[in-house]
Amino acid sequence: MRVTRRQLRRIINEEVKRKSEMAEFGKSRSGKKVREAGNRIMSAASVIYEVHNDQTGNMKETLRKISEFANKFGESLTSLGSLQEGSSITEGMPTVQELKAVLKEIQKLER
Repeated sequence: MRVTRRQLRRIINEEVKRKSEMAEFGKSRSGKKVREAGNRIMSAASVIYEVHNDQTGNMKETLRKISEFANKFGESLTSLGSLQEGSSITEGMPTVQELKAVLKEIQKLER
């Protein structure tokens, strides 16, 4: 199959203009709502952290870990609109290990 100069130019232009679906979503109105929700999550994480200062023992440690986890998640959502080419929102998200650590701390308190 032969590709003409015009076809090649069109293909190259499409590739250059193509954005990831996540980048497009981040710039949309719905993406703005998700970023705002991320800000609210970070605000809640801040409140939890303030409460942690009034606590002692295991409760203090558990609240600290919950606030760190929630803050990290909220930061990831707020960065949705500022994704750079080659970067990923998952880089700033809390890890599975961090989630398991939070769950373990909560389970300790429930005993």
